[in-house]
Amino acid sequence: MQKELLVSPQIFKQMLDNDEVKFVFDLRNEDDFKDGKVEGRYEFETLNIPQEDFVGEEERHLSKFPKDKPIITICAHGDSSKYTAEMLLEKGYDAQSLEGGIDLWTEYYETHKCTDDPEIYQIYRVARGCITHLLISDGEAVVIDAVRHTDKILKKVDELKAKVKYVFDTHLQADHISGGKEIADITGTNYFMNPIDAQNATFKYSHLKDGDTLSFGKCSIKVIHSPGHTPGSTSLLVNNKYLFTGDLIMKTSIGRPDLGGASEEWTRLLYDTLFSRYASLGDDVVIFPSHASSIKEQDNGVVTLTMGTARKESDLYQIKDFTKFLEYVNSSLPANPERYQEIRKVNLGIINPDEKKRKELEIGKNLCGMTKGT
Repeated sequence: MQKELLVSPQIFKQMLDNDEVKFVFDLRNEDDFKDGKVEGRYEFETLNIPQEDFVGEEERHLSKFPKDKPIITICAHGDSSKYTAEMLLEKGYDAQSLEGGIDLWTEYYETHKCTDDPEIYQIYRVARGCITHLLISDGEAVVIDAVRHTDKILKKVDELKAKVKYVFDTHLQADHISGGKEIADITGTNYFMNPIDAQNATFKYSHLKDGDTLSFGKCSIKVIHSPGHTPGSTSLLVNNKYLFTGDLIMKTSIGRPDLGGASEEWTRLLYDTLFSRYASLGDDVVIFPSHASSIKEQDNGVVTLTMGTARKESDLYQIKDFTKFLEYVNSSLPANPERYQEIRKVNLGIINPDEKKRKELEIGKNLCGMTKGT
């Protein structure tokens, strides 16, 4: 049976999960390719030749393509990759094109149910690793670290016949534009942030205060100020069992402390959080991070770890001496994209870019974690 020429983002994700992607031809320019290289659970070969270098020179490059492997062509918007896949098919290659290109791929989401009591759902933005958590108990909903595409979240709330009671941002996001304030406005509920992170916000919000307890349905939420990734980073402990850490502890990394330009000061805060503020939490507490570094972190679609696993496997948890801790952090910091400072301003309401600019700001992988956090 002949394959479809276009591969939808959903089918492409299934192919990545099933080790069916063997060769990807990416026609984007070199910078965009490096900034947002497509990755999966399994290794596959990738060839990057910018469109302007490939078109008109196709015959010269054909020897670089395998005859014995299926080829997926990718470009920014899907047009050039479709043309290229058609050309390769005519030349006898097994080729398909990613529908909508990277534009559509970066807006593809999966939703996975994690627990039953409360119901916890992860709304996962696959290409960027952003995770929104939706919690439901007795018809009341809580949204934690909402992504920009709020329709994905509100649709799920409606499907579950729930009503949003609280919306939280665990910290001032720098790698993606938050949809938290928008969801709160649409649903007429409270939007919570830590005032340390939100001190320059141009809008009204409710304060997250260390030690406060909130409730929804049959569940309790304890607020734990956990600075380090940002000074206002705050964790939410639900029913003393589930810890929503934002970007502070992730499955394979620890949140970087340098995005505000005060690396040593924030590293001290991070050290204190890991060894003091989290000290009373049991090893069986389940951590729900708000970012994943790659698709590989999904386990049956879900991205979680336990506090015990973090303490055992994170390199930083093994370093008790602060001087060595600081040295390790400084050697583990990835690039700090200029756009992150602009995103922070968007999330404070200081600037309000149009949709095109918002897409541009969110290009590429998230870099909110350290490269050697675990």
